[in-house]
Amino acid sequence: MIVLDKKSSALLSYLTSLDEPETVMAISKHLGQSRRKIYYHLDKINESLPDDVEKIVSFPRVGIVLNEEQKEACRQLLEELDAYSYVMSSRERIQLVLVYIAVADSRVTLEKLMQLTEVSRNTVLNDLNSLRERLSLEQYNVQIHVTKTRGYYLDAHPLAKIQFVHRTLYNIYTTESDSFQKIMHDKIVEFTDYETLFCPAKLDYLRQLLDETKKELGKKLNTQDSEFMFNILPYLLMSYRNMVISPDERKRLEKEFLLAKERIEYHIAECMAKGFEDKFHVAYDDVEISIIAMLLLSFRKDKDSHNYSSDFDAMREVIKSFLDAFEKRYDLSLEHKDELINQLLTHCKALLYRKTYGIFSLNPMTEQVKSKYGNLFAMTKSCAHILEEAWFIQLNDDDIAYLTIHLGGALYHIGAQDRYQPKVIIVCDEGIGSRKFLLKQCQRYIPQARIEAVFTSEQFNSVRDIVAADVVIATSDGIETKLPMLVVNPVLTNDDIIRLVSFVYSNGKRTHEDLAQDLDQLLGHYVKDESERYVLRNQLEKVFRDELLRDLK
Repeated sequence: MIVLDKKSSALLSYLTSLDEPETVMAISKHLGQSRRKIYYHLDKINESLPDDVEKIVSFPRVGIVLNEEQKEACRQLLEELDAYSYVMSSRERIQLVLVYIAVADSRVTLEKLMQLTEVSRNTVLNDLNSLRERLSLEQYNVQIHVTKTRGYYLDAHPLAKIQFVHRTLYNIYTTESDSFQKIMHDKIVEFTDYETLFCPAKLDYLRQLLDETKKELGKKLNTQDSEFMFNILPYLLMSYRNMVISPDERKRLEKEFLLAKERIEYHIAECMAKGFEDKFHVAYDDVEISIIAMLLLSFRKDKDSHNYSSDFDAMREVIKSFLDAFEKRYDLSLEHKDELINQLLTHCKALLYRKTYGIFSLNPMTEQVKSKYGNLFAMTKSCAHILEEAWFIQLNDDDIAYLTIHLGGALYHIGAQDRYQPKVIIVCDEGIGSRKFLLKQCQRYIPQARIEAVFTSEQFNSVRDIVAADVVIATSDGIETKLPMLVVNPVLTNDDIIRLVSFVYSNGKRTHEDLAQDLDQLLGHYVKDESERYVLRNQLEKVFRDELLRDLK
């Protein structure tokens, strides 16, 4: 049986991501573990590898890097982890305890928490103390209490509890491992009545109801946000049903959702609730409908046909003032300004609802944007006060990075060339601004290519059998196509740029792996030891990559 804890799994994941040798010292600093612990977890991983796979070793003065066979074996290990073979870290146990207490539909006792986490009474008590300490530092004023009648429960203002549970789930689904997410889901299903309320068939029907109302909604939810919604919605509704609310508290909570009731999203949520009740005889009350509407309002939209309503004239003017100030301050000209205003309006409407209802959202591209486009980020930030003052909000770096992506997509333009142009399809589900920014990056780094179209995955799937292109560039590997496909990040990394140029200009016939094979074959005449040859090959690839990047930039 594989017994890998959080730190072993973290090392396993990190090693599979390495393309170049890295010393144990560097790995220990990156993972926040001592060198002794790295060697300890490395021994555990080696014991779990199949007998026919070469053991992972650290080469003197070089470090560790896995060959393809080792990487595949390590990926298989990660996939095989489950609730019986995965040992949760203290942080993960606390997350699980927190979610369970928030959504439990029966009295939570110490014995249940011991069964849930499969640890001793003293360990559970220590985890509860750590949880109380963590909650004391949170902005939501959530406290954990225990009584004989209710057991353990979260005490907070109802809306603050919903916001806190949303943020907790957001962190779990964006930062924790897939293994832990699965374990959490399986445990909640086992210890609550989750399946009765939200079995897969019921969640699929909710997805179907939302899909059927898209035309009436006049908006299209971002694909990733839509999927995230159905991951967290059961927990949010269960956390609401877990509350003991007085009539006065219910009135105040309903009053806080009045803003949502004025929007078409609330009507859509009502239709979904009615359809769900008619089919499964499970009723949602007014607050639960408001929670669904709140999520619909606060998630990113790929399109919004209501942007030209007079209701949003004031927002449009604020955005125009922001762009005018940006152009004037830095003596720049933005392309297709009306289209840009419309995109920013779609983005900022959801942004304002997130700020209004305290819906937490991280931008996974923030650090890449700040690193690769630091000047543009600073320029955007210097003008952001116009939006903050007009809408009485505070924009953080994640918000600024999204705005930077929109502006970056309107700044760069490289004209088409007369020579032969490979035909490229781009597929990206990250949002309108990210799609446009990825398009501009591709125009910059593969200027001889002809970009035929930029699709979401849903749009691409509907036309994949009739599109005429040489290659597909996608931000997700979940795309089915017969065409050669390359998966990249929305904000291209240096490695993405190298792979993109090679892939597109060879019509998908040549990849990074082809160069590796050529080098391996050449070095084989001079370096007989396979491990030493692998290390040398990676060092040569780095030299080639750095030189090519200097030429491209």
